[in-house]
Amino acid sequence: MKIKQQNSLQFVLIKRLTVIVALCWVAGSILAAYSMYHELEEASDTGLVETARRGSTLIETYLDAHSDGSSVVVMPTPAGRIVGSDNDDDDDSEDDYLMYQLRAANGDVLLRSHNAVAEPFEAPIEVGFYQDDDFRIYTAQSPDGELFMQVAEPMDHRHEAILESVAAQFLPIGLLIPAVIIGIILGVRQGLVPVQRVRDEIEARGEGNLTPIEQEEAPEEITTIVSAVNSLMGKLEAALNVERSFTANSAHELRTPIAVALAQTQRLVLELPEGHEARKRALQTEASLKRLSRLSEKLLQLARAEAGGGFSPTGYNQKLGSTLALVVDDLTRAGADGGAIRFDPDNIETLEANIDLDAFAICLRNLIENALKYGSKNEPVEITVVDRNIVRVSNGGPALETANLDDLKTRFKRSHKGGDGSGLGLAIVDAIVRNTRAELNLYSPRPGKADGFMAELKLHQS
Repeated sequence: MKIKQQNSLQFVLIKRLTVIVALCWVAGSILAAYSMYHELEEASDTGLVETARRGSTLIETYLDAHSDGSSVVVMPTPAGRIVGSDNDDDDDSEDDYLMYQLRAANGDVLLRSHNAVAEPFEAPIEVGFYQDDDFRIYTAQSPDGELFMQVAEPMDHRHEAILESVAAQFLPIGLLIPAVIIGIILGVRQGLVPVQRVRDEIEARGEGNLTPIEQEEAPEEITTIVSAVNSLMGKLEAALNVERSFTANSAHELRTPIAVALAQTQRLVLELPEGHEARKRALQTEASLKRLSRLSEKLLQLARAEAGGGFSPTGYNQKLGSTLALVVDDLTRAGADGGAIRFDPDNIETLEANIDLDAFAICLRNLIENALKYGSKNEPVEITVVDRNIVRVSNGGPALETANLDDLKTRFKRSHKGGDGSGLGLAIVDAIVRNTRAELNLYSPRPGKADGFMAELKLHQS
């Protein structure tokens, strides 16, 4: 069962719950073992006392019937076989761990069990408990006060019995803790499903998707987080709408005065004779107005791209070959600045993706214009349809020194300081790519070559 990385909430909860449960079980087992130890000691002592008191009468009766007055009487084994006074071994008595001796007031042994030692116990002839390294002994006195019954339990046996009982308290821990860990993992994972669901919803949000996150049966702690995130996204969407509206309105309002100023400037250029001092300044003004016109057009494209959308109106793939050919033909006839365009139409009929035709045209136009503007004038811009949803635009020229090519997708970021571009082309393409779940990959130098730049547009398939 796979567990998340160590800094995840799931891992932290599983670790802490496992440690807490294990410590509680160990502490409970230790307390139970301590209590059991004393209870077993007490039970063993009670067994010695009861054996001594209740067995003394029977033992005296047996002694009267079997004593010859010359030797120690040995009680028979449980199997009924009499054991000689000089033989203490009996394989049939392995489980008979209690041993006893019936002694006279002077300490002589009158009778003993088959498993008892022949010599008198070390215990004194007085009622009560006595313990040494080998035995725990209880001494009981007969009613007439002349005989003493001593029952002994080997300390090895007592310690073994107590240790086995105490160890039995810890055995379930070793068996159940793995099961508890699995249960904790499953429980924590199931309990964190709402958190993972909210995480997925947040990851799905972006500049083109700031819709509120739904709060279906979410715990109270998650609901407060979702409410805070929804509030933040609402504020962010409002700020982005203001920015987009300002950009679009500004660019739109500037188009007419720029077009009028450009037309008047071009007319002035025509009216001024060659070599006139004012004609040079008029040409500079014309070039500046053209750049401003292109900038306003790019700002309108950027505002449209960042407004969201961009998928095919049908929601399915649509043919893009004719749109690509139209963009290439338009740029070729317009005589865009830069080198020539080399377009291989072999795979154009297979090109299709889930993207709006206008959005696709804007992407390709910006990529080709960038290649023409910044590429080498001695090498043509190559446009290749690699697969049914991949288009590559590459150009020659020195390799870029930018450490992170993705920085070029930032607004107003140029790859060449001396370029006169707006710095919005790749930002526009990137905005459309993010809205349509496509990919824009940049390479410099070109794959397989030592120089140049290549942009690969991998479109989304429905």
